[in-house]
Amino acid sequence: MIRSLLFITVLLGIFSSFCAGGKAVYDKKTVFEKDLELQFPDFKLKFLGTRSVTSERFASGFTFYDFSIGSAALTRTVSWSSGTGDIGPVEFDVDGARFQLELRFSDRLGRLAENEIVITKKQARR
Repeated sequence: MIRSLLFITVLLGIFSSFCAGGKAVYDKKTVFEKDLELQFPDFKLKFLGTRSVTSERFASGFTFYDFSIGSAALTRTVSWSSGTGDIGPVEFDVDGARFQLELRFSDRLGRLAENEIVITKKQARR
């Protein structure tokens, strides 16, 4: 009974976050899917899909995850790939602020599911 109530509570929390218009926060696991627009405090993020790139040096090639990042001033594409196995964040700038995008693994939160992303807002450089 308690497990059922906990499961229902988790499902309601996920459902309410989607009903809120895709609001997202920094430093938390956020579920993404193709063409779903997520509103972060400083920009909008939309997953555009994956693409494969072949390489003569690496027979299996590379898979890139492409995201559209949009603010009032600019829209651009940010791409993430594990490349040759180094699963690290990709950094990007929006309106003078620095951010990190993490897939597969977060330095703070650990392993991420296939459809989870973590965006971190970095401290301004001095």
